[in-house]
Amino acid sequence: MRPLRRAGLAAAAVLTAAAAVLASPAGQQPAQAAVSARNLPADGKILSIMGQDSDTLAAYKSDVLDKASLNAPKPGGVTLYTNLVLGGSPEPLAGIVGPADWGAGRVDFNSTLAQYPGSALAVGLYLSDATSGCNNQPLRAVIGRNDSDVTAGSPNLISQYRAKVDQLVGSLKGYNRPVYLRIGYEFDGPWNCYSADFYKQAFAYIKGRIDALGANNVATVWQSAAWPLNASPDHPEWNYVVTDPHHYDAWYPGDQYVDWVALSSFYNSGSLTAQWGCSSYDTAPVALQDRVLDFARAHGKPVMVAESAPQGYQTGAHTRSCIFRKNKTAATGQDIWNQWYAPYFAWINQNRDVIRAAAYINTNWDAQTLWQCADGAQAGGTGCGNGYWATPGCRPTRPCSPTSWTSSAAASG
Repeated sequence: MRPLRRAGLAAAAVLTAAAAVLASPAGQQPAQAAVSARNLPADGKILSIMGQDSDTLAAYKSDVLDKASLNAPKPGGVTLYTNLVLGGSPEPLAGIVGPADWGAGRVDFNSTLAQYPGSALAVGLYLSDATSGCNNQPLRAVIGRNDSDVTAGSPNLISQYRAKVDQLVGSLKGYNRPVYLRIGYEFDGPWNCYSADFYKQAFAYIKGRIDALGANNVATVWQSAAWPLNASPDHPEWNYVVTDPHHYDAWYPGDQYVDWVALSSFYNSGSLTAQWGCSSYDTAPVALQDRVLDFARAHGKPVMVAESAPQGYQTGAHTRSCIFRKNKTAATGQDIWNQWYAPYFAWINQNRDVIRAAAYINTNWDAQTLWQCADGAQAGGTGCGNGYWATPGCRPTRPCSPTSWTSSAAASG
């Protein structure tokens, strides 16, 4: 998510497709990798997660799950976000201590967990001070560095941040369900400007508090952005040079601290030409995603596809666009299925020896101010600050039929 992100019938079809595609005959499944972790689904199953804000999840429940005639599958988990940054807006642990909206949909843990009582919970924990100087102050305070800007005041920032960490862990423990805590998600996304060393130490500290406070239901998740562009070579401490074969080694806190390896997956072998058609990359995006999987295999860790969506595609309006400049062209429902969904599910199925959870973002991006992009606008420029995300096109005010999606899923499955 860049930097914090997010209804209807299209997601029901996606979950139906997931159930069909991932239920391959045993003889067609790859041999299971020797992975182990807290909250690992049993019997080689893959946990299906959806989100990633309370409004989206509430709409899915009321418009799809509550309609018996649709016979739609319920997600095994839901995704929500919170932050651990003092002095910002909204407050630290927003969404947990009370409803919040970063411009990417309302987040309200209490309401969503009440609506999904049997679900697991994936939590994106934001730790960046990118909007106030990229000084890594939250990370430095969590790890207890003796720096003047974190030791000044009474109580100092070290004690304040560490108290918030314990409050977070206590809340997650109290939910009494499997929790997957994505600590500083997309750690190597340059938009977060994390220092690799500070990040690793903060990750280890938070894991230590999870164990010390007995939050045995909380698994730690180490999520790469899998962003295929080198960035900030003038800041080697940030280590955002993905062409370096040791890129992931520099960010890894250690096997004793990491339960799950994770990544973002917004483009794949079928959709890459459309999504990156107006830009270049430094390393092949799909190869970079596969490098994350290989890293997990080497460390005996399961993988969570922590964020995924057909970026740049409008499934309801039947259009597609490069993600760096909004310039929509026509694409039929079958085109969209063939280009993004079918390769996505095939990739998961081919790597189900290590992929054991996958989160789909069923978000109406265009309705959220953080993700809006004007026609013809360039990513990062006026009117398109975070690139072009598009929308599934199905929501309470403009429903669309899932017929073409479910039929395609059946054909693929």
